[in-house]
Amino acid sequence: MNLHDYVKIIKEEEVKLINELVLNGGFNITDLIYMFDKESEMLISKVNESPKLIYNEIIDDYVKTAFEVSFLIPGMALGSKDARSGISLYVYNGKTRQNGEMINENTRFDLASFTKLFTVLEALKLAEEGKFDLDKLVSYYDNKYNLDISVEKMAKFYYELRTDGRLDENISFKELQRRLSSSKVICKNTFIYSDVPFIILKDIMPLADMNFKNYFNGIMGLQDTSYDGDFGSVTGSKNGEYVNDPKARVMEKYGIYPGHAGIFSTSKDLIRLFDFLNEGFLSHESVSKMITPIHDNPIILDKNSNIRYVNRAMGVYYKNPYGIKVNDMADVMSDYAFAIAGFTGTWAVFDLKNGLTANILGNPLSDDVIRSGNLKKLSEYFGGVKFESALKTIKVLDDEDNLVCQLPFSRVTNILKEKSIYTLLKLRLAKNVLMRRAMIEKSGVLLNAVKDDFEKVKVIKKK
Repeated sequence: MNLHDYVKIIKEEEVKLINELVLNGGFNITDLIYMFDKESEMLISKVNESPKLIYNEIIDDYVKTAFEVSFLIPGMALGSKDARSGISLYVYNGKTRQNGEMINENTRFDLASFTKLFTVLEALKLAEEGKFDLDKLVSYYDNKYNLDISVEKMAKFYYELRTDGRLDENISFKELQRRLSSSKVICKNTFIYSDVPFIILKDIMPLADMNFKNYFNGIMGLQDTSYDGDFGSVTGSKNGEYVNDPKARVMEKYGIYPGHAGIFSTSKDLIRLFDFLNEGFLSHESVSKMITPIHDNPIILDKNSNIRYVNRAMGVYYKNPYGIKVNDMADVMSDYAFAIAGFTGTWAVFDLKNGLTANILGNPLSDDVIRSGNLKKLSEYFGGVKFESALKTIKVLDDEDNLVCQLPFSRVTNILKEKSIYTLLKLRLAKNVLMRRAMIEKSGVLLNAVKDDFEKVKVIKKK
């Protein structure tokens, strides 16, 4: 194939992919064109190179960035997959704890608030099976809750709920139950993020723990996903505690597996979760219900007349160009995408229309000795910028040690959120181009090389 024909194929595939992404709800088309134009230049310059070299050229910058960000977090796992192209990519770096083993595909992380997604998926599946009704009132399912509000509205943060005492204190089981049942509506139309709705949601679902095991451990085969932190290789542990969320620790002490936090999982299991969602574990109607907010307006006024964005649906962030938190979803994601995050540094995005997913799992509970050493390396890398470890956050200081900003781990990894998805799309374009070239040239050798190098699961671990 001559260069002119090859360039034509590249541009045609570029335009085809951009149009598909935009039609599916992506925006900022100018950025897409710029990104793919740069990749097109690379593909043209390497017209005579192997698919393996082109693949590595695309992921090298992503992997380099991942290792740089991992300086901030003692251990990190990243998983991403493009269901359309069959491309899967995992990156692992760091240790489970000081002097512990290296993180790999079987390392389990505390998902923190990411747990809410599992609670929501379980509720929606039970509703599909006719065992649970999201339109019914909370009090209908358990009259210990004096809450005559719909389950769906509660799960979509429409109401601000408050208990008459904290749930993260050293209290008896009886007092814990009493405080939970004291939950009441403070105000409505607030969309304030809260754990209480999801503690209640899991509590009122029929046979919640049994169905959790059936759906996730049984049907999906997520063998490393559970509330049990006592098996396998688990990250963290500070003062003997693996679970970050104090409310979850209190509840689990009494044998209650809460709906807001407490689940452990792996990057590999979260990719498998995506596979089942992508293949129809939930109906289109159920997914649409999950990602559709209870409020049509993108902004509201809070009680102090300040503007608030309505960017949450049923436990997840939905695609809202105005209210979305920075980088929770790349602009290119479809209007059928949703994201979830946890304070420990966990995050994932699921795009069932574009067939894309990415997850980031962080280990903020490890010994500070590891983190301090990493921060020193990072400071040198960034030319002397000062970083300081502060519990489960990172402080950035100026030359006079004044605080510039303080970021929780869920925000430290922002730079990787967009990069994960855009790397998958770059790989998709390259594969489409090379596959088309192989078919035009009737080259079985090239066709097999493309499949071998792009479709195999790529695992990268820093030694």
